[in-house]
Amino acid sequence: MKPISIIRLVFILMLAGFSAQAQEVNVVKFDKLQQLRNSDADTLYVVNFWATWCGPCIKEMPYFEAVNKQYQNQPVRVILVSMDAKQDLQKVKTFMQRRKIASDVWLLDETDANTWIDQLEPQWSGAIPATILFNNKRKQYHFVEKELKQDELQNLVQQFKL
Repeated sequence: MKPISIIRLVFILMLAGFSAQAQEVNVVKFDKLQQLRNSDADTLYVVNFWATWCGPCIKEMPYFEAVNKQYQNQPVRVILVSMDAKQDLQKVKTFMQRRKIASDVWLLDETDANTWIDQLEPQWSGAIPATILFNNKRKQYHFVEKELKQDELQNLVQQFKL
């Protein structure tokens, strides 16, 4: 084999390994969010809406990861809902893999936010980052439309866990 062929082979093998380890990102429609929002499980859901192009979203992402790790054996579920376009799925996967995100990641496949935002949260202007915390069994709900600081998120989770 020529040296260039070996380099190509190594490159192909590296790409194969890279894609096999890519972060799973579930592409979902609004009805999946609605199902989650109507869940009667005794679970605290921490649902963060973000995008790869949103600086404040990226800044707060480690805080959600910390909550996910801290409460991994408890009834707390962190879901990061990407507002990136569906055609940017690979970009989102790469973004999540580089940051070693372990939380559940969904990419919302809806092009017209006006058709679903009011159904999910009437107070939401559509700006991101935005976060919803809820446990329907305990009748707990809180909506935040801003970048959260680490202590703010931790305090909210603690408040809901009581």
